[in-house]
Amino acid sequence: MTIEEFRKQYIDDLRFDAEHEGTDPETQFIEQSLEQLVDIGELNDPMPMSVEIRGRRGRLMAFDAYAYDEADSALCLIASDFSNEREEVETLTNSRINEIVSHMENFIEECCEGNISDYCDDSDQAIILAKEFKKKIGKSMLESEILRFKFVILSNKILSKQVKNVQKDDFMERPVDLNVWTLERFFQTFETNSSEIIEFDTADFDCDGIQYLKADIGEGNGYDAYMGIVPGKFLADVYLKYGSKLLQGNVRAFLSVRGKVNKGIRETIMNHPDNFFTYNNGIAIVARSVSFSEDGTKIVHFKDPQIINGGQTTASLANAVIKKEAKNGMDKLFVPMKLTVLNVEDDMSEEEVEKYNSITRRISECANSQNAVSAADFFSNHPFHVMMEKLSRKVMAPPVNGNPFQTIWFYERSRGKWEQEQMKLTPAQRKVFCEKNPKRQVIKKEKLAKCLNTIYMHPNDVCKSSAINFSTFANTIDDMYDNNRDSINDAFFKKGVCSVIIFDSLDTLIGKAEWYPKGGNKAQITPYTISKLMTLIPKDKDIDWQLVWQKQQLYPALANELMRLAYQTHKFLMKIANGGIVRTISRTLNTWNQFKDYKFELSEEFLASLISKQDTKDIERAAKKEHRFNMDIDNEVEIFKLGFNYWNRVYTEINKEGILSYGDISFLKNVAEYAKKYKLLSKAQCKRLGRIIEKAEDKGYIMPEKPEEHK
Repeated sequence: MTIEEFRKQYIDDLRFDAEHEGTDPETQFIEQSLEQLVDIGELNDPMPMSVEIRGRRGRLMAFDAYAYDEADSALCLIASDFSNEREEVETLTNSRINEIVSHMENFIEECCEGNISDYCDDSDQAIILAKEFKKKIGKSMLESEILRFKFVILSNKILSKQVKNVQKDDFMERPVDLNVWTLERFFQTFETNSSEIIEFDTADFDCDGIQYLKADIGEGNGYDAYMGIVPGKFLADVYLKYGSKLLQGNVRAFLSVRGKVNKGIRETIMNHPDNFFTYNNGIAIVARSVSFSEDGTKIVHFKDPQIINGGQTTASLANAVIKKEAKNGMDKLFVPMKLTVLNVEDDMSEEEVEKYNSITRRISECANSQNAVSAADFFSNHPFHVMMEKLSRKVMAPPVNGNPFQTIWFYERSRGKWEQEQMKLTPAQRKVFCEKNPKRQVIKKEKLAKCLNTIYMHPNDVCKSSAINFSTFANTIDDMYDNNRDSINDAFFKKGVCSVIIFDSLDTLIGKAEWYPKGGNKAQITPYTISKLMTLIPKDKDIDWQLVWQKQQLYPALANELMRLAYQTHKFLMKIANGGIVRTISRTLNTWNQFKDYKFELSEEFLASLISKQDTKDIERAAKKEHRFNMDIDNEVEIFKLGFNYWNRVYTEINKEGILSYGDISFLKNVAEYAKKYKLLSKAQCKRLGRIIEKAEDKGYIMPEKPEEHK
């Protein structure tokens, strides 16, 4: 397809969709463009909202959508410049670009000055949004959540050849990232279905090049390796321009400077910049290719650079520049760099692209293995963990021990999430959060892996390093997700929590036992005991998982049996170790196989407490059925069938809790109105509804029980 064919079909499709949806072509253009930019990672959860207000002296304030980019601490405004002309190609000029940007800047300025209400009716939705912007921007850079502005222009026009540069000056002391999406760029994305590659000269950032030393790693490796010295100001400036796009291959998100590591980085930047090179571990970068100066002494060009280690360092330098915290300057601040150049071609096949991505991931894993990043971090984005995180915010634990309210077992898909959730809360809010999400009920990925692998009867793996155990767990979950993903549901989550309860409870009981020696081997006794018990349960029987969940603790028969067996486990491991280290022998499959053959008679009390295996299967089957519905929530028909009363209740409850932005709340209200008018949502609207529900559930909201006919 040529770009001209693409343009005409594009307009025709927009007009058709507009007629079908009862909207207009520009609305369709905005919605579809936003969806496309989300899919390729250019935007994160943008909120369509058309604003057009005349302010003082008639200056226009206008945009069509907004978003927050937490990774870059950025406020993003999106404006459309749409032409419904099919036959004649229009151009987007530099003056028009500047005009559109000024309209977005005008709104932000008036928000901060608190004047928006002076220019529109009290019922105007823009007033609420203006208050939200003002709060996030704050009174000073030090207290602001917004450290940069991103302006995006969406246009189905052709960029004028007179436009040579769209770079913008700082606005309100913050850097500005202007991103212009024209017909050409949409066409290119349509063809490749991928994000654009970062490519720049060091001279673009007032740097004459990067000093380097090439490593002699032999031939036949398929890549080149370099050690370099990067000026801190250059690194900060590159990050200020490209932001988190540079961290695509990095497994660690940049944490707040409140964190221990970042505090150290920040302190060095502020007070000891000349020692930064010595104090800091540096950064690791993977690039497609680089170019060198004429004399060959410096690297002067990068193509597709990805920071795979050192994201915290890079972001800290950028934030120091924005907040003007580098009081001693950055002229003498340098960062160590390890650079891997893969030397790949511009036009790669799908197989070559996958190979390139695989190599990058592998280098990233190895680069981070020597830092406080566990193997589990590389598994964070697996759909299993995404689902477990979602379930953990949805499935509330029953109140126990006199507590008047339900609590959450907080699943940490990414490290430090529980702490991060509290960073922006007031002391009073933090107290409420911790009551609802107690720290003792935080489940890390590694902990779940340990407890479930114990239930799955792999105690020898559990006794190995956390990384090895997690690798075993990851393989299990991969197979489960690929073959039976519906099994990862409410019942599975509850069983996972119960496995944690059993593991931790037994560990505590063993530590208090008279027979347990000081400095003993609980770490080995606990998984071996539980796994052994699982092998002894008759095939038609099962532990009463529901009872463990309801009580949020071991029931007496289970506790007693585990402790009886734990003592035998202790004696067995000590015997097998024969004066050696229990930890070492516990890791072998041979030890586990021997213990599986170890004779132990289950008590009558425990056998009587077991439930039918069929009962467990019935619960799991019902959970699968419910899960399928939940996963199909983005289906137009199902959303429609839930009806006005259901969606109006969701809107009313979430609005009352104040956990979502104005844009999300407004959209939920529209969903209810659609249902009232017996109108189906579009595919794009369903996808957005799904994202909103996920956000609400992430913040603790529980969706209402569905009508009986939907169960």
